[in-house]
Amino acid sequence: MKKTVIRLAVVVLLLSFLPSQVVQACSGFIIGKGLTTDGSVLFGRTEDYPYPPTNGAHNKNYIVNPAKDYADGDVLVDETFGFTAPHLAHEYKYTSTPDAARGDGSNGIYGAHGFNEHGVSMTATVTAIPNNKVLKVDPLVTSGGLGEPILIDFVLPRVQTAREGVELIAKTIDEKGSAEGNVIILADKNELWYMEVLSGHQYVAIKFPEDKYAIFANTYYLGHVDLTDTANVIASKDVEKVAKEANNYVEIDGQFHIAKSYGPSNYAEADRSRVYAGITLLDPQTSVTYEDSVYDLMRSPTDPNRRYSLQDVFALQRNRFEHLPQFLPDDLAGKVKQGDDGSNDQPTDATYKYALGNENVIDAHVYQIKDSLPSAFGGVVWLGLGQTRNTPYVPFYGIVTDTYEAFKNRSASYDTNSWYWTVQNIDKMASQHPDVFGRTILEKWQALEEEWIAHQANLDSQYAGLTEEAAIGLADPITNDTLARSEQIFQQLKAVEAEMAAKLKEIDDNKNNPVTKLTDEATGISIANPNLAGLEMTVLRLDSNSVQALAGQSYDAYDIRLAKTSNKEAVTQLEATTVTIPVKATDQVDKVVYVNEAGEVQSLKFTSDAEKKTISFVTSHFSIYAVVYKEAQTTTTTSASTSTKTGATTGAGTTTTSAVTKPTTSSSSASTKTSSSTTTSTKKKGKLPSTGEQISMVLIGVGIVGLIAAFFILKSKKKQ
Repeated sequence: MKKTVIRLAVVVLLLSFLPSQVVQACSGFIIGKGLTTDGSVLFGRTEDYPYPPTNGAHNKNYIVNPAKDYADGDVLVDETFGFTAPHLAHEYKYTSTPDAARGDGSNGIYGAHGFNEHGVSMTATVTAIPNNKVLKVDPLVTSGGLGEPILIDFVLPRVQTAREGVELIAKTIDEKGSAEGNVIILADKNELWYMEVLSGHQYVAIKFPEDKYAIFANTYYLGHVDLTDTANVIASKDVEKVAKEANNYVEIDGQFHIAKSYGPSNYAEADRSRVYAGITLLDPQTSVTYEDSVYDLMRSPTDPNRRYSLQDVFALQRNRFEHLPQFLPDDLAGKVKQGDDGSNDQPTDATYKYALGNENVIDAHVYQIKDSLPSAFGGVVWLGLGQTRNTPYVPFYGIVTDTYEAFKNRSASYDTNSWYWTVQNIDKMASQHPDVFGRTILEKWQALEEEWIAHQANLDSQYAGLTEEAAIGLADPITNDTLARSEQIFQQLKAVEAEMAAKLKEIDDNKNNPVTKLTDEATGISIANPNLAGLEMTVLRLDSNSVQALAGQSYDAYDIRLAKTSNKEAVTQLEATTVTIPVKATDQVDKVVYVNEAGEVQSLKFTSDAEKKTISFVTSHFSIYAVVYKEAQTTTTTSASTSTKTGATTGAGTTTTSAVTKPTTSSSSASTKTSSSTTTSTKKKGKLPSTGEQISMVLIGVGIVGLIAAFFILKSKKKQ
């Protein structure tokens, strides 16, 4: 069964049994070169795949289709809608981003977007649903009509300008009809065209103004268009007539309004939420409201000086209502997507909305067209395969003749050699474990994108102004450079993927094997709390002069550090953790202090275990800690010495210490007996300390006289 038939079957099934429909879910944007920071034209699209059972997991390739010659009778065939067209004798080289499942009878090509060798770029399509009144008059041609699955491969090999592309599509719809309602963008270095396919045979295309921007989702947005301005408008001849015959000819301000005539009377909720989010992101001062009945296609920023960059449009495609706190992405709630025409929406749901950066994106792309580059270059496509919320945008020139192998992998399920499946897996891990990864993965890509944008700008300046012949001569070296850079980036992707998988495995292992205690074997220091899994401790014993605030005191200082086992990243904060340190003797410990970065000390409450000769304290911060010991007491008196430690016993042999030692008064205490040298060291202002004995001043005098006499006797002998 073809992919489009599967889509239709899903819609029919949901219409039959559920109160809401699956939405055709792509969105696009255009920024005219008068509104960009570097004067380039920017346009792009997110390709969403909201179809069961894989919702958002559908492999895409990025390939080069070489120029080719065909024989008479060779025919291009769309396996989805049965559209056919004879091949030209010679068709141009072009890039495309097709579904991996193409060509096996179960899926169309869906080439999505690309450049051709003449610098024509194209993205197709944003699906749009004509209203039922119009379809009764001009139904879609679902058997043999031109549709999204074949558009890229039909148009890009055949045209040399964007206008030629629009004219080819228009002529084909006139002759064979359209299988779908669609929005299509074509551009070259000179102009960009926006085209709405409105029904089986009706369409309107406009040359997009350079000083406007547009945001559009899965419906029509063209308002009044001057159909007589053939230089800037290409339209089917009966576009007004069909609307009138359908009794749905709508005027606004007295003029024919295309979107209201061919689209739904009300925007589908999923279309409204994305367009409103996009407008308010790009223009925070806008006066539009969520309830507006019409969102004009061509817009000007409220601030006339506002200019947009690549980073702005990447953020647009990634947006998940970060700037609209009243909304949350509905993929967080697991909602079924809502109706295409708004008829089955759930207006009571005021919180969960369909986001631009949603779970169903399988390919996002931004085309950057600079008129300073040769047509052979086309421009640059910034390719973001997979979900935009956690995938990088990588730049490629349209002139490349080959793409990296990982882009060509056609596996229908995860394959480690596939670019798509790698980024899809990274997004899956990040989105399913926001508590672990947060925005770290996205921020990693954004940092790399800043580097790539600067590098690409330098390349653009080197190639600006080249002749077409010179540009064509650079195709091979540019391709080789591109392949080498793709290899480098892919290895970065694989490294991130492996790191994330290892982190999740570590967390899973830790749940099954909890770690509650870590011990440093060299010092005997240990820490304990219920959640130490995945951490490692290092302890450095510091020398006795390391803490200036403790100068002159006896202490043991330790620098206690924690780190993640997986990547050695430092962990300075943790929940309340008990630290246990071996000591010489618990009754000698005066205090335990924390030493901050400024070298200041702060005393901590601690407990002691006399039997184990340890002290313990509780902290949530890991840095330098010191155990400070009491100074020796030398006070002497005639009464007995008593040393008392006050404290509350907290458990077998463990005492909560707020130690208070009474002055010693006994000369019989072993700890107070000192030699004469020790006694001398305790002199204060020339006064001898009391030793408990009476010293005879007479004996001292005799000693002095004896010393003087000995001096003179020795002197006399020397003279002799």
